[in-house]
Amino acid sequence: MAATLSLEDIQLLNMLEQRTGAQGIDVVRTETGFVFVVATGHAGKAIGKGRENLRRLERELGKSVDVVETADTLEAFARNAFKPALLRTVEVKEDQGNKKVFIKVDGSQRGLAIGRNGETIKKARVLLQRRFDVQDVKIV
Repeated sequence: MAATLSLEDIQLLNMLEQRTGAQGIDVVRTETGFVFVVATGHAGKAIGKGRENLRRLERELGKSVDVVETADTLEAFARNAFKPALLRTVEVKEDQGNKKVFIKVDGSQRGLAIGRNGETIKKARVLLQRRFDVQDVKIV
């Protein structure tokens, strides 16, 4: 499912590409900042050595910036959206056209998968809904 980009989104993606050389695919606004979805293999470029590129973008935008690498499958994209948390399994259940994703993590990774104030799981929900039409994401 392709997300519709506004003119402002396109400008943000152009800024990402000009500043980092990484190919941006999508951008999502969160409560605290922006999440850029970049092409496969471009996360390193977008982040930069020692997070240099992310810090520069954060200064310019005045908000936090996160990067998620795209993937062809829902499962692989979910793993990328939850990084750096290590996921044990990603299970997709579909009922009457509604997709739900169940993420299993070890206890030591649970806090990382949820994120401070639930930011990581909120980000993953929005990204998975935009990219794969997922209705809900749960950590079990």
